[in-house]
Amino acid sequence: MRRTFWVAAGFGLGVYAGERMRRTAVKLAPDALGTRLRSLVNDAIEAGRVEMNQRERALREAFAAPQRAGPGSRRTSRAPGPSGRPER
Repeated sequence: MRRTFWVAAGFGLGVYAGERMRRTAVKLAPDALGTRLRSLVNDAIEAGRVEMNQRERALREAFAAPQRAGPGSRRTSRAPGPSGRPER
């Protein structure tokens, strides 16, 4: 009885260990690593773009840069200074 138990336990452990090694080998194959690395880099780039856009929006709101009326138009609403010229 004891010997049968230990043979069965050893066999089960061997099958389990073999399956874990096979899964690890598949995960560490060059194709799988390349795919995972590419996915991680693309996710990081996308997250950076989202954060950049949020930060830019927050800065535009904080400094409230006036919008131009159209292409080529110039702001001429500066009040003249003491010298009669618009202040900068």
